[in-house]
Amino acid sequence: MALRDTVKEWLSEGKEIKAKSPVCSKRLVKENLIELLEYLENDWIDMAKDKIKSLIIDIEDTDKLDAGKL
Repeated sequence: MALRDTVKEWLSEGKEIKAKSPVCSKRLVKENLIELLEYLENDWIDMAKDKIKSLIIDIEDTDKLDAGKL
């Protein structure tokens, strides 16, 4: 059985699969980009800068994070 089949089986059984690197989660990246876009569209430049700085720190401290706590 291929890994892909195994993962599909786990998902169909409802098994929760946690990402090893939460910063790489597609969902979290999308959420953060949407938030940044909102800040920029509203000319909240300082908030956007703070969010970017926060994300950079989170990326640098990836070893300290658990999946989904970004």
